[in-house]
Amino acid sequence: MREPSFWPIEIYTVSSLTSRIRHLINGQFRDVIVEGEISNFKVYPSGHLYFTLKDENAIIKAVFFNYGDRFRGINLGDGLNILCKGRVDVYEKRGEYRLIVEDLDLKGIGISQLKFRILWEKLSKEGLFDPKRKKPLPLLPKCIGIVTSPAGAAIKDMLKVIYSKFENMAVLVYPVKVQGDDAAYEIAEAVDLLNTVKDVDVIIIGRGGGSYEDLSPFNEEVVARAIAASEIPVISAVGHEIDFTIADFVADVRAPTPTAAADLAVGNKYEMVELIQARKKGLERAITGKLERSRLNLIRSSMALKEKRDVFIEYRMFLDDLQNNLFHGFERYITNTKRHLLSLSQRMEDLNPYGILKRGYSITTRKDSGHVVFDAQSVEIKEDVVVRLYRGEIECTVTEKHYRNIIG
Repeated sequence: MREPSFWPIEIYTVSSLTSRIRHLINGQFRDVIVEGEISNFKVYPSGHLYFTLKDENAIIKAVFFNYGDRFRGINLGDGLNILCKGRVDVYEKRGEYRLIVEDLDLKGIGISQLKFRILWEKLSKEGLFDPKRKKPLPLLPKCIGIVTSPAGAAIKDMLKVIYSKFENMAVLVYPVKVQGDDAAYEIAEAVDLLNTVKDVDVIIIGRGGGSYEDLSPFNEEVVARAIAASEIPVISAVGHEIDFTIADFVADVRAPTPTAAADLAVGNKYEMVELIQARKKGLERAITGKLERSRLNLIRSSMALKEKRDVFIEYRMFLDDLQNNLFHGFERYITNTKRHLLSLSQRMEDLNPYGILKRGYSITTRKDSGHVVFDAQSVEIKEDVVVRLYRGEIECTVTEKHYRNIIG
């Protein structure tokens, strides 16, 4: 073999040349959108999608990892025109360049939108959106269950509204993820579990605003099924007023924001007390009026009977029976009414936080701000706190903290 008269400065191996090409392509095409027609469509058991993207003049191989998890229930196939977002990479073992797809849309309609539409039509046909199956919210809940992230602004806003209207309302927060792959399953599990907790009368699920992708857990079928199966009324409060999710359609009540959901969940304590007092006075006036009219009627009847002495003896006992039944009837009515009012008063007393303190419980607040401590993770070591007891207060410094998620 004759040696060439000129050797290049650098001699590449196949591997080094391919690696160099890969480096150049990766650097140049890291965020591209490619339009084309699907061919050779195949989903592997791993859930990864391999296909070829083509137009009239060229083709490029493409792969979409974890396609099966993200787009379950969406039927794609050969011949569809799509838009792919991703990057170009080189598969060095085969010397091939491929499009690594990170997201894709049908031409003219997004996959997420299509998935939403398919699920909406499915659940609508099953009657999950039917207004007849919606449950009314309780007038005065014993306890409000909230399913949301404990770190978001939504929970702070909801608690602020609830305690401003009813300062001693019982609230049970079930912490969950509100975005990401596992969020939908955590939300559904929380709704199921709160249905087993005693005294929870209404459930709020939701989160603050975000992108369509951020709100996607509330568009999952598992969440819709859990809401539909809930025996406790559910208020959906996802995102802002302009955001609509599948959870909103299935829930018994849709609130435009988390703050609005908190406002719907509980009435104003002082307005309810005033209403009870007004009803009590109205009932007393009505009973007094009936008694006065009854006495007047009896007097008139007695005068008429005196003029008819021949039938007086015959109707005497009958009149006594009527009078006795009338007074006993009103007496039972008054007794039942008082019992009902006493029951409402006892209910208000049971919700009094000082009554709870009397049984040995306490309320812990931050010394600097006075805010109630709900979570051991929210305080710092060496932070000063105040423990409110039935009689008096204790100022403490945190030396250790142990976090357990206790429900019920």
